[in-house]
Amino acid sequence: MEDIDSSFYYSTFRDHWATHYSRAIENQLDVVHLPFIHRTTIGRGNRTLVDGPVARLEGNSLYVWVYNRVDDGSKPLKPSEIAPPARPFQLQFLFPNIWQNRISEDIRIVIAFAPIDDENTLMYIRFYQRVMRVPVLCGLVNWIGKVGSAIIARQDKRVVTTQQPKRSGLHIGEKLIQGDRPIIMYRARREELTSVALPDSQESPIQ
Repeated sequence: MEDIDSSFYYSTFRDHWATHYSRAIENQLDVVHLPFIHRTTIGRGNRTLVDGPVARLEGNSLYVWVYNRVDDGSKPLKPSEIAPPARPFQLQFLFPNIWQNRISEDIRIVIAFAPIDDENTLMYIRFYQRVMRVPVLCGLVNWIGKVGSAIIARQDKRVVTTQQPKRSGLHIGEKLIQGDRPIIMYRARREELTSVALPDSQESPIQ
């Protein structure tokens, strides 16, 4: 990611998910599930109404701005009804396999999704921060960030590994909603990339 430089300190861990990489990626682009799956962690606050979200595809980078709020009985705003974002994106996905959660200017989470086969993915998860730079305390903050990221990831994992079919797709009969806009855009772009013309005797290396 172009805006993460050497001023950040980080910690890293790996996590194996028994699912196709596309499902693991889509989970990180899903802004609707936070108050439900993560109600005890990052989803606290009952922000169950999803305005937008606003999502933009620029080349092979998908940027997402999140507007979740407490449900007051009103209808969620459409992306076209939201003013152009005046703040940085919250989520970025760089095709084919890198995701960033831009928590703040000084805290980020980055995941690289490594496919093993059609039903298994290895995720390399890195917690970045430049809030604390004092050596001993820096290590402690990085460890806390890693543990917190692992807890949140495993809340997702319990759900994602039950999804059927294991591999997602643009035309698999799922009923998606407005809040799934980043997932729909991901699927459409992934389909474009995997349908690049190849000789008849070959299959696309990206499935």
